[in-house]
Amino acid sequence: MGIDAAWKEQLKQLKWECDRASEFIDISIYGPDELEREQIGYSVDTEGNRLASDEEGAWQPGWIVIGCVDLTGDPVIVDTCEAGQPVACLMHGMEEWGAGSYIAGSMGQCKDAIAKIRLLMTDKNPERTNVPVACADLDAVVAEIAAADEYAHADAWKALLAPCYRSARQQEETVIRTIKSMSGQGMKIKDIADALQIPLKQAYSYLRQSKSEAD
Repeated sequence: MGIDAAWKEQLKQLKWECDRASEFIDISIYGPDELEREQIGYSVDTEGNRLASDEEGAWQPGWIVIGCVDLTGDPVIVDTCEAGQPVACLMHGMEEWGAGSYIAGSMGQCKDAIAKIRLLMTDKNPERTNVPVACADLDAVVAEIAAADEYAHADAWKALLAPCYRSARQQEETVIRTIKSMSGQGMKIKDIADALQIPLKQAYSYLRQSKSEAD
């Protein structure tokens, strides 16, 4: 595959970060010792015969599978023929590989993006102790990732963060129901925010959402 020790070290660091964030992101990264096996069915067949070619829609010679999307099994690859060696998620199709999205300009940038997500989801700041991560928080970190890396497609990252978005929506719905109930009992919004130990601004936002849903 023409990869050196430095390349393998980058992969190990990406895998380490991805493993730490496994409950938040819908991809898995392989270790260097798994790479040769994981190319079977993509760049080579079970007999070691070459499947890659430069033809449109074919598996390209410079693509190396480094992981997969957990939900779909679609391959995560590094495009070694592109400057910087960007990372992409491809889609299984009808014997063609034209569909997919870049998610990072390099393995290092992919690692940094996953670290941002992990830090958001595991934030230990005392001021956020009782504040669930909201969908708006996830949107903000995705926008930050996309702004910092021209290869990072926001929609692709949102798809990979489906576990985070599901968790955020569930937590928000629980808080909104609680605030709606407390408000219905005549509590003022400041008292609600104090009781739930969340910022007044966020409590007000949730109250507005509860009234909007009621309408």
